[in-house]
Amino acid sequence: PRLAVLIAAAFVAALRSSGQGYHGARALIAAGRLPIPWSRSPSAVACSASIRDDLGSHVIDGDDVSLETANRCLEQMRARLLRLGDLPRWHGRPVAEEDWLLWWFLRDRRLDVSESVAKLRRCLEWRQGMRVEKLGPELFVREMRTRKAYMHPHRDLVGRPVVVVIAQRHNLMERRMEESKMMCAWFMERSMEKLAALEPHSHEGRSATLPAEQSLGIFDLRGFSPLQADLEFALYLIEVLHNYYPGRVGRVLLVGAPNLFKSFWNNIRPLLGRYSSLADFCTVEEVCSRYFAPGLAPPEFVS
Repeated sequence: PRLAVLIAAAFVAALRSSGQGYHGARALIAAGRLPIPWSRSPSAVACSASIRDDLGSHVIDGDDVSLETANRCLEQMRARLLRLGDLPRWHGRPVAEEDWLLWWFLRDRRLDVSESVAKLRRCLEWRQGMRVEKLGPELFVREMRTRKAYMHPHRDLVGRPVVVVIAQRHNLMERRMEESKMMCAWFMERSMEKLAALEPHSHEGRSATLPAEQSLGIFDLRGFSPLQADLEFALYLIEVLHNYYPGRVGRVLLVGAPNLFKSFWNNIRPLLGRYSSLADFCTVEEVCSRYFAPGLAPPEFVS
């Protein structure tokens, strides 16, 4: 209805003026509370993973780091974590014992041990506060009933697990933000279960043959309207991807985006930094022909 569209547009405008939208996010970035996701200096090694036929990366880069250097950084990070004392655990295990976890955050922070420790600690505290490991669909039943997101049963051509989001089924006037946050974290965890946990010796110059450390995100944007222009949730998603699951997405497909979405995209793109380069505006046909074997694309895109 026209009235609902006008209300939604007014809500988006209110988000901006109240500091919860674009300008509010830039203030958070300036204060260091919401870093620009995956921005890189020329010497960065994190998240510049190998490319297969321009389909995006599937592993977090580490090929150019010697095993000796990687192990030295691991031991330094482990020692610092042990000195911190009683940190929240990762699925019941002390984080200092999880070399793959330390190696993940070291690569994200370009082998800066201090930054890696600080970022991992923030991640652990967020997981504890969100009770991530205890999340289940029973806690966000309304969100699940919308069928706005699901894990696709088939991997893409690069071997990445696939999360599909149907934007038209999201309604910022009806969603409950806390439930949306919980569902977002739950899907990130389901995706993580399908990703490889690689340690430094796993790489050794052969990233093209490694199992996927990164997932593929597909946003079906057909029918996008102001009711889906949810800046508040978009900012939360950026925070989650950068701070708590860094480098775990290799490509994001924006499928069938109408002009209205492109205007919304222009608002959030400055917040993404170079992460915006992971986005691929594509058609339904391109999803099927470029990213999936015949007959294995998500059903929404199969005619």
